[in-house]
Amino acid sequence: MISLKLASLSSKRLNNTRHAGLEVIFFNRGAKVGSEALMQLTQTMAPLNNMTVVTKGPLNINSRTRAPRDRVIQAVWVADLEPGTIYIEHCNWLDFRRYELHKPIYINLVRDPVERMISWFYYVRSGYRNAIVHRRFPNTTMKSEKWFKKSYNECVRSGDPECQYVPRSLKDTDGNYKRQSLFYCGHNRECL
Repeated sequence: MISLKLASLSSKRLNNTRHAGLEVIFFNRGAKVGSEALMQLTQTMAPLNNMTVVTKGPLNINSRTRAPRDRVIQAVWVADLEPGTIYIEHCNWLDFRRYELHKPIYINLVRDPVERMISWFYYVRSGYRNAIVHRRFPNTTMKSEKWFKKSYNECVRSGDPECQYVPRSLKDTDGNYKRQSLFYCGHNRECL
């Protein structure tokens, strides 16, 4: 079980760069925390620093959770990346030690959880995002006009599952990524 006391946190303990065994940066971007901006920054800065950015991993999965076999595939793939690579993808934290692999340099961002959920709520209702989804999945049924016009306050007050946090649940309603702990902790029960 993971137990971490806030009083024991320090920049020295939180900086995992010195524990990395690979010269590979793994940005397993959490949703709606500013990861798009950081991804664009790394893509701009990488050529200036003789680095390569990779945004598509070995798995063709539209879910951040991975089956045990897929975790091994992804971890081995990351461990085999060339030094100077920045790998960016929405996925849960992977325990490289479990597979006896060298650890990459993990980076991620954290955002106030309430602000992040409100941002996600309105993001999924944006025309831009829905145009992308429709282009990728043309047979997807469009949500109702009522769904698009719903406010976050209405959603919470009505008890809509979209705006409910269910402790110890791995299933995200509408892919809303409420459970951010998985991006930083992994697939284990104690991460729930």
